[in-house]
Amino acid sequence: MKITDKNKKVLLYLVYTFTAISFCLSVFFFVKMQEENSLLDEFINQTLAQKNLTNLEDTVLTISNAIYNQTNGWVNREEMDWYSRWEATGFFKMSTGVGLKYKCFGVSGHPGDGPCGTMTKIFLRAMWDLGIPARKLQLMEVIPGKGGHTMAEFFNGKKWCVISPSDSSFVWRNINGEIASVKEIQSDTSIFNQVYYKWRKNWQYGFKETWNINWEKIPSPIRSTIRFFIGEEAYRNAETPRLYEEPRKLLFLTFAFIFILSLLILYLIHYRTKTKP
Repeated sequence: MKITDKNKKVLLYLVYTFTAISFCLSVFFFVKMQEENSLLDEFINQTLAQKNLTNLEDTVLTISNAIYNQTNGWVNREEMDWYSRWEATGFFKMSTGVGLKYKCFGVSGHPGDGPCGTMTKIFLRAMWDLGIPARKLQLMEVIPGKGGHTMAEFFNGKKWCVISPSDSSFVWRNINGEIASVKEIQSDTSIFNQVYYKWRKNWQYGFKETWNINWEKIPSPIRSTIRFFIGEEAYRNAETPRLYEEPRKLLFLTFAFIFILSLLILYLIHYRTKTKP
């Protein structure tokens, strides 16, 4: 099929427009990404300033407690700027940047927001920023309709330790007084039962089935397809991708890729035009 000069002009116009838009959006999300990083760095520096923390556990608990104390509340939509409102009520829900900026875990009146997801997200970002390995821990619902619970694990050099940032940084401890792992909590009911008399009697989540990714957020057909192609073991051991916890970075990289791709298309169009006999 022969491309006419008119069609070529239309194509060039579309590619130029796409290039300009993707460039502007990549710059915009880069600025937003840097804003979030600055808020996180400021939070960490203020939290750890003038504190004589001697070990990893003290650092982790100090950060987690600060997150709970600073973000344990709602924010009204009217108090938010347009971007924060769009981000916090969209697919990724409350981000680290919005949570720290408005000192909240959710938007008042917006369904689906809760402290566990937001506080865990900020906790993970803080741990990664400090160079401490950490990952999301998802507890499945025990009481139908009540939903699951989002917590975190951090690696102390020997094992993955469980912490619940949104429950006043609650941790389970083994017989040696160490923060317990999932396996230790699962294998010893006396360890699990600590949550009832140390935190709250109506705790409604269990450790019978735990995940490091919330597959339920993905539509069932897509979930089944992923499970088929990667295999049961990989599916069971999958972890939430870091970029999911950093939506601004994800959007920046996406639009930066589109911008570079658009430049490549423009180059190929012009190159083909110049070399055409």
